[in-house]
Amino acid sequence: MATLILRETYRVLEEEMKSIDKLKRETSLKIRDAASHGDLKENAEYHAAREEQSLIVYKKQLMQSLAPFRFIESHEIDTDEVGFGNKVSIKEEGKDEVEDYYLLGPVEFELDLYPMIVTYHAPFGQAMIGKEIDDDFTLEIEGKDIKFTITAIEKIT
Repeated sequence: MATLILRETYRVLEEEMKSIDKLKRETSLKIRDAASHGDLKENAEYHAAREEQSLIVYKKQLMQSLAPFRFIESHEIDTDEVGFGNKVSIKEEGKDEVEDYYLLGPVEFELDLYPMIVTYHAPFGQAMIGKEIDDDFTLEIEGKDIKFTITAIEKIT
């Protein structure tokens, strides 16, 4: 199954992957340099560089694991009901403040492109999909049923 992704996010993802590749090359040079200093057992610089490279490789693998992608163009995003690519304003029962959530996918979440991202796979995201303005939904959070009301739906892009 394809991962939904905004076309603009994909451009950011491509840049992030280039940056990761560059960082990986730089870290490989650090490892080689640190290894040239001798005894690897007690070489903190070497171990730090290896750890850094492990994290870089993990991040790249994580991003690649989300492929294949289904690109969502701006003109495909609807605001009649909550769906992928929406900024959704929600009021929690008993609170005065309305909070904005961005209904997106795991790529936008991993790249941390927007505040308050809710992925379309998450229970909160699933509960709001298909809702319209003034619709309510209830979600069990920490053993309590919490009621939410959709107050606005906008396109993110």
